[in-house]
Amino acid sequence: MRLLRDSILLVHYSAKPRPDLMAVLEERYLVRTLTLGDYENGVSGNPKLVVLDVPLENEVQVLRLREALNKFSPRAVRRVFVIDDKRRILMARATVCGAEAVLSRPLRRDVVHSTIDQILHEQSIAGSHDAGRFALDAGVSALDNILRFATSSFELTQDELYTHGDQIIDAIADIGLGDWVEIVARHHSQTFRHSLLVTGVAVGFGHLLGVGHRDLRRLALGSLLHDVGKAEIPVSILEKPSALTPDEMEAMRHHPEFGRDILRRKGGFSDEMIDIVVHHHEMLDGTGYPDALAGNQIADIVRAVTICDIFAALIEERPYKRRLDAGEAYDIMRGMTGKLDPALMKEFAHVITCTPLAISA
Repeated sequence: MRLLRDSILLVHYSAKPRPDLMAVLEERYLVRTLTLGDYENGVSGNPKLVVLDVPLENEVQVLRLREALNKFSPRAVRRVFVIDDKRRILMARATVCGAEAVLSRPLRRDVVHSTIDQILHEQSIAGSHDAGRFALDAGVSALDNILRFATSSFELTQDELYTHGDQIIDAIADIGLGDWVEIVARHHSQTFRHSLLVTGVAVGFGHLLGVGHRDLRRLALGSLLHDVGKAEIPVSILEKPSALTPDEMEAMRHHPEFGRDILRRKGGFSDEMIDIVVHHHEMLDGTGYPDALAGNQIADIVRAVTICDIFAALIEERPYKRRLDAGEAYDIMRGMTGKLDPALMKEFAHVITCTPLAISA
């Protein structure tokens, strides 16, 4: 069944839309097309969705495109980017340009259709939570800057990230943790989605604990940074649509050490933030990694981020595991006897009432 006329606008950079994408889209939707140059001069009508098949190889081009998108495309119009291959840099640049989802070639019709269908049918959620959408953009921007910082000569300091954290803090206070979970659920990158979810859960936990704004900032920033070491892990492992092999799991276990090395080498971040990055997989009974810390060797803020990280992983859906609802996730965590801080776990029970739904991929 076709959707409403002009519900999709395809923006392309060549004389005609590329036939592989056009064929897949026209099979299911009515599509209007514009060249990138015409799109930069303004969009007539009100498309429900913009699909952009444009080059993202050059950072200057990306900055121009981002300016054009911010100027001519209202926040209510959702964006899907099509890239030629699943390189990390192309995915990151699409994200910076406000991608709701990223599709990579070779295109699979079922993936294209299910992605677009989901976005079109979820517009009501995005439209009703402007504060959440604004905060999500801030979080994505922060994570993109962290990725650039970790993988290039781009400079970044702790203070420069606080504004992004403040926007997430304000959004959680405004819309609540449950709505943040729903908004984050639609982000295309499994890695970005997880970090955004951990950040929201940590801020929501902090709100429930009644901590002050300074401590909320520490929680937000530590959560945004906690997986910075994954910048050193191949995308093929990070975004793998199936369970990791033992060798891939071993490679993944090194991301805390990679994160520590990045922050120490580049500078600009406190010892506390480095502590969160390197020790968020430690357990109170000494069975965690990478340093097998135990008991009082693990700082309180690290213990809190660890709880939020585990909870987020349990309620996320992955191709190789089913999502758990919040209650199921909490029951599993309660069964981790001796590993998680019991006082914090008792307080964390209140978070469950704010996240009634599990997060979908």
